[in-house]
Amino acid sequence: MQTKTGTGHPTGRVTKQQWLAAALDELASAGVESVRVAVLARTLRISKSGFYWHFRNRDELLEEMKVYWVDEYSKQIITEVLGRDDPLQKRLLNLVSLIRTKLAGKYDLAFTSWAKRDPSVQELLDQVRDMRIEFVKLLISSEFPPGDELEARARLFVVYVSWSEVMFRQADTALHGEPLNKIIEIIAGTADK
Repeated sequence: MQTKTGTGHPTGRVTKQQWLAAALDELASAGVESVRVAVLARTLRISKSGFYWHFRNRDELLEEMKVYWVDEYSKQIITEVLGRDDPLQKRLLNLVSLIRTKLAGKYDLAFTSWAKRDPSVQELLDQVRDMRIEFVKLLISSEFPPGDELEARARLFVVYVSWSEVMFRQADTALHGEPLNKIIEIIAGTADK
């Protein structure tokens, strides 16, 4: 972590994770074109040379961003939800809460925009979408046999959670006027029980 000297200049190193987080924030706010070493160094208040402790060049940073996004905003969330032994509705609510707490929707939107210019990002986006759908299918499979209904409910959940933050105004980890419990009941199949 950085510390300040008496001159007000930052000293020390910024971690690789800090560079990646700053790069994702820049991607989300201004697009992939603005993910530049100089821009990130200014954001992190450190010299550009610090970048080269962790990355050979911008292309390597962009590749590492892809890995970081998948790990931080899909795999870690899946692992955390799987580590809990809660009833289905609570698991789904916890999943929504984790996704929103991490502000994952804004990064999903940024990657979707980036994918329009880069086929490798589109391929990754498709893989992540499929991983998320398979995970939700796993969660709700105790309520539904394999088939179209299980697939449809999993897809509805993934699409709703991924895009609801973009489509509706947010307050903390909830959306204004959102009937989240009812949505979860519909997905889990407990709305009519």
